[in-house]
Amino acid sequence: MKGVKDLQDILSIAIRQPAMSDQLQCVGSESVAVPDCLDFTLQRFTYDRPLPVDDVAMVVYQPAKRGQSASVELRYCVAGSKYCQNPGCTDQVCAHSSKDSSCNQKQPAIDMITVRFQPAFIQSLQKGATNSTLFDMQSRKPFIKTTQPSTKSKQVLEQMVHHNYDGTLKNIFLQSKALELLLFSSDQFVQNDTDERFGCRFLTHLEDREKIENAKGILLEQLDAPITIRDLARRVAMNECYLKKGFKAMYGTTIYDYFQKERMEKAKGLLYEKGMSVSEVAILMGYSCISHFSTAFKKHTGLKPCELLLR
Repeated sequence: MKGVKDLQDILSIAIRQPAMSDQLQCVGSESVAVPDCLDFTLQRFTYDRPLPVDDVAMVVYQPAKRGQSASVELRYCVAGSKYCQNPGCTDQVCAHSSKDSSCNQKQPAIDMITVRFQPAFIQSLQKGATNSTLFDMQSRKPFIKTTQPSTKSKQVLEQMVHHNYDGTLKNIFLQSKALELLLFSSDQFVQNDTDERFGCRFLTHLEDREKIENAKGILLEQLDAPITIRDLARRVAMNECYLKKGFKAMYGTTIYDYFQKERMEKAKGLLYEKGMSVSEVAILMGYSCISHFSTAFKKHTGLKPCELLLR
């Protein structure tokens, strides 16, 4: 069950509208254990309708304890690749993807990739080193750091997914590419500001992540009734500062910006799909002044509500 929960955690960040994750269909999975080094897992999902997905990279660090070495896990969600449904090339980038735009068997996919390094292997990398810049391995506190994968990391991930090696050569290949990911991830990590280097350490606790997920749920349930951060924090039993920092770390935006975005998206649907009037939608969205609603709507969509109705 741990793997399923890990998958849900990263998907909740990658897919800006979590309800849409129901559209995903698992079409393949692979697990490879490279002895005394790492465990590599791949899960591929396809979807039929347009799905807003962001590329996400996670570094999960657990400090050394009770005689065990520190452990590092890299998780990725990479979207946008298109794979051919032709049985003859189900596990490679469609041969027509760059040459023949008429291919009608291509399907967008999301690759979920996890590289879990064995603690003993991480320890072997540190032997003889006088200091450690690899995610500050001397830290005594666990942390999760969420970023966007670099271009170099995405290229390596593509190579790990599509290769022709088997047996021992496959193990060597995956180990070499995993080390590249570790290097590139560390480069991204140490370039961040000191205050942001460890992300939000409290997010390593499932209970705190669930509180932030509950806060997002509350926002979505009452888009017509704005709530203050103080009241929101009180409802989920969390410190205001932690809630704001954790929300931005998990969803990549502030609470207010997320609320306004979802609020205007709902208003857009009511105007364009339901055919409601501007004044009706403004009232339903909790605005007492139509001009304030119109200003907020244009800021989000680039159009005034009345301009949308004319389309």
